[in-house]
Amino acid sequence: MDPSGPEPPSPPRDRDDDPVAENPFGLFPVIVLVVLVVGGLLLAFRLRDVSSIQDCVSSGRKNCAPIDTAGSP
Repeated sequence: MDPSGPEPPSPPRDRDDDPVAENPFGLFPVIVLVVLVVGGLLLAFRLRDVSSIQDCVSSGRKNCAPIDTAGSP
């Protein structure tokens, strides 16, 4: 047994003591990663659409890309 007795309870931690809350740069890499992933997904979908139109044109078909005429009088 420890002759000095039980340890005193530690004081409760405040949000001010949280090192993550003090460092705003801790969230920066996460935001950069999310932006890169979303940008990569958008690029992949756009490349897929362009590739399907290119396949259509290279096979000799016409009318591969629909033309939007809703804005024209």
